[in-house]
Amino acid sequence: MRLFVGVVFALTAGACANRAGKSVALYEAGDYAGAARAADEGLASHPGDDDLWRMRLRAALAQGDGANLAKGYAAYHQQRGDDDKELIRDLSIATLGQALASPSAKLKIAAIEAVQAAELEQLAEQVTERMGDDDDRVAAAAAVAVLRAHPQAPQIASDMLRSEDAEARRIAIDGIAKKVGKLAAADLEKAATDVDPRVRRAAIRWLGMIEDKDAVTVLTRRMKDPDEAVRAASASALARIGVGNLEAFGTQALKDKALAVRLAGIELLEAAKRLDLLAKLAEADPDPMVAAEAAIAAARPDLAGRAIDRALTDERWTIRAGAANLVVRALGTAKGVETARRLLADKELGVRLAAARVLAHGGDKPGAAAVFAEALASADFVLQAASDLAAQGDTRGIAALDAAVRDTTRSSDARAAAAAAHRGARRVTPGLVAALADPSGVVRVEAAAVLVMLAK
Repeated sequence: MRLFVGVVFALTAGACANRAGKSVALYEAGDYAGAARAADEGLASHPGDDDLWRMRLRAALAQGDGANLAKGYAAYHQQRGDDDKELIRDLSIATLGQALASPSAKLKIAAIEAVQAAELEQLAEQVTERMGDDDDRVAAAAAVAVLRAHPQAPQIASDMLRSEDAEARRIAIDGIAKKVGKLAAADLEKAATDVDPRVRRAAIRWLGMIEDKDAVTVLTRRMKDPDEAVRAASASALARIGVGNLEAFGTQALKDKALAVRLAGIELLEAAKRLDLLAKLAEADPDPMVAAEAAIAAARPDLAGRAIDRALTDERWTIRAGAANLVVRALGTAKGVETARRLLADKELGVRLAAARVLAHGGDKPGAAAVFAEALASADFVLQAASDLAAQGDTRGIAALDAAVRDTTRSSDARAAAAAAHRGARRVTPGLVAALADPSGVVRVEAAAVLVMLAK
């Protein structure tokens, strides 16, 4: 694989620019191997020259040489003592630009979202061009990305609300609501009855966010939607809006079979200020998670403690882990940390990890790190644990992330997930930089999206 990296860059003035001149000329002529050799020759006598390092890394990326890109960036970082954010940003922008020009709708959409999130003005024109894409999903993503910046974008986004592609409609309604808020109320109310549940969920969530009182009727109907996520979104939206018979809505939601809907029912009772009903629910509901959330909403730490105790003895490890996630909200920081420390003896690693995060946020980073390090050996939890460790500056976590993102025995989706895990860790690794040369476009775009944010 060979990648052409069309990056416009400037070298610093003076002697440094002259040293990198030969490498630049070869690079611009398309001789990337020659550019790499010229940069190496210069670095042999001038190892501290940033411009030579930048040319060496650009040449490696242009050749699709991930191994040398990782090795080179590690050496460059050691030489500098920190990350070269300007270089990282340049290489990431080039990678995203390539994705915008690719035939893959998936890559174009991912690149558009990355450009929008990082507010990359350098790629605004390329995003604008994608409003004319043959794939409605791409056109919708591009239109909402430049909704306030291009005169044609609002009309194109509006047109996408009537697309035959449900995902295009979802992208459009979500983006329009995010950008214009209450002005989109009429479109949101209409989209709340869309034939596709993905569109309904997005519209209903935003109706709650903008607190559209005119949407109460449609939301009440959606409380009986065949899709449980739509029912849950409707209940939560009604709770946020705070209009109508909230107690009745809450009672209805609490009878639902879906846990998400029942939890939204608690929001409704809280909005109705029926703390007495919440307290009864905390005492009597057979689901310990519902009971715990009800107790928290009722501001009853005594009942919350009982519900948490029930959850922590549940045979399902997922319930015990969920309880660990609630202990601070339910019991307060001191008691929550104390409870989490007891959970470090649980037989399931997933529960111990949840408890470790409580400890990490509660100030016991060494205690948490021991569990995170243990989880590095688990295929199911390695990325999560590596990210948690790396966020603490622990070299074990940083090394694990670096290895995971360049492990070619893993699937492209797994490598992309490893790239994404760097975001939570807030760390740039040589492997993440090397992922810009990964054989998979999915990995390259995810790495670029993460790097451009970390280089801000």
